[in-house]
Amino acid sequence: MSALLVCLILVFLALGVPVGFALWLSGLIFVLATGATSLTQIAQSVYSGLDSFVLLAVPFFILAGNIMLRSGFARYLFDLMQSLVGSVPGGASIGASGASAIFGAMTGSSVASAAALGRTMIPTMEGLGYPRQYTAGLMAAGGTLGILIPPSVAMVIFAELSQQSVKSLFLAGVVPGLVSAVAIGAVAFTIAFRHGYGLRTEPFSWTAVGRSLLTAGPALAMPAIVLGGIYTGTTTPTEAAALSVVYGLFVGMVVYRSIGWRDLPAIFVDSARGTGSILFILSGALFIGMLATLVGIPQTIVGAIDALNLHPMGFLLLASLMLIVLGCFLDGFTLLTVVAPLLLPSVQVLGIDPIHFAIVLVLNIEIAAVTPPIGLNLFVIAGISGTTMKEVSLGVAPFVVALMAVLLLLIFVPHLSLMLL
Repeated sequence: MSALLVCLILVFLALGVPVGFALWLSGLIFVLATGATSLTQIAQSVYSGLDSFVLLAVPFFILAGNIMLRSGFARYLFDLMQSLVGSVPGGASIGASGASAIFGAMTGSSVASAAALGRTMIPTMEGLGYPRQYTAGLMAAGGTLGILIPPSVAMVIFAELSQQSVKSLFLAGVVPGLVSAVAIGAVAFTIAFRHGYGLRTEPFSWTAVGRSLLTAGPALAMPAIVLGGIYTGTTTPTEAAALSVVYGLFVGMVVYRSIGWRDLPAIFVDSARGTGSILFILSGALFIGMLATLVGIPQTIVGAIDALNLHPMGFLLLASLMLIVLGCFLDGFTLLTVVAPLLLPSVQVLGIDPIHFAIVLVLNIEIAAVTPPIGLNLFVIAGISGTTMKEVSLGVAPFVVALMAVLLLLIFVPHLSLMLL
């Protein structure tokens, strides 16, 4: 029966059916064909899975990300980084990586980060002498930091699926997120320096740094306020997410005055659509998860892992290889909501820290966002920059290698994920 369920899902996805509908259609056809459970049990299980205070953080973080996207926060952050490193040949590539890391600490979303950063930085860096293919690849990779550097919507979803602490997951993502940002920046600068990109420089000026810091200060305060509240125990993650919306509106409407009352309906509608899409997919994943448990798929995976006599590191390597391959054809959110719950029982049996597994998983999702043919960041950047998918894919390839190197480092050095806990 498990083969039937898996085949149904793969067929619908191959036909191009949207993920949420593919999961629900597969589950309902399976239930009608096998009588594995009742419709009442389905409704009760899905409702109880979604009835969570933690999940309330998702719409708030999405709304906050859209507010910052429309408010032009990315422009001020890049100007700040450019004032610091713009005097160095190829320094704008470091500035773009730094701005990506900071903006990632605000939005919690890979696609939102890529969209905001791409619109601002691609034309600016092209004017500084950077080829569009290179810049498009850098922005696609930089956008992935939005789901690893906290706050992160992906980590909130994983916390609900695995019953882990959101605060612990956010803490665990700090060091790996910074390591990923450094890796992306190092590769970007090396390529720029080797090929002579961005030789046009500006003299360093403390006055310019101070001016840009003053302008970017309100934006920089966002992650400090949100994460500071969570880490000190002053606010829950959901309360912090709501606070980020209030603060983002204040900065965008009062401080920067880059959005007005007329912009709010579009921002709210876009956020509602994004939230609805995520929660619909999550509901389908909960449904499929319930059926998978009924037919014994997790137990089958545990048995296969036991038969292979894998070491925990071997399991993480095998799981990462599988996730990277699947990530070429499935979006990261599908990997998170459908595949991850099936692997969690094996994680528990092997004694792997679930927080460490979560960071490895999220980094795999990052890689999925920039691997063709389905990588969402590639589509976003291609649309923004006017480049082809082939050009963006070629531009992002060195950064994919860098992220894979970071993935191996995190697998073999779990302390990097757990050192702040």
